[in-house]
Amino acid sequence: MYLCIFMLLSMSSSRELAMTLNTPFVSAIKFDMELPVECTYADLVFLSTYKLIHTGPRLLKPIYKSIVAVMANIAPYTRKLSKEACDGLMYLVSVFTRHQFLLEKEDNCKTLTSLFECLNYLIAYHDETNQHIQVQLLKQQTLFDYIDSEEFDKKFPDLNVALQDA
Repeated sequence: MYLCIFMLLSMSSSRELAMTLNTPFVSAIKFDMELPVECTYADLVFLSTYKLIHTGPRLLKPIYKSIVAVMANIAPYTRKLSKEACDGLMYLVSVFTRHQFLLEKEDNCKTLTSLFECLNYLIAYHDETNQHIQVQLLKQQTLFDYIDSEEFDKKFPDLNVALQDA
């Protein structure tokens, strides 16, 4: 599993590959997850990442940063995400902003930074076609307000510096 993740991380930095992920996903293969009716390969990557972190083995925790980096690498070229993929992305934001996760390891703030970069790329480059991500951001506004609050800074004084340095 680790080898597959690192190969995917290496390949995700290719612009050509990331652009081709916008093509519709057509397959007769059955998956153990619900796929949207109109699904692209980018949706499949985002949904697979969500499922891997949500239901995958905890042995993958050390490489969460690499798994999220794959999404951050393809996000600038992702034209449109499905509602399900956006739901999964917001789930990951809620998981990676939990106190337990942030305090568990010093390096976990970099995982959160990569996830925020992914969101930033989706909005900055393709905001007109990513309506679902905008709706999800509005729904989760209280979470983002909390992250931006002084209370959050008091609980994690070093995290704010680490997020700015990353």
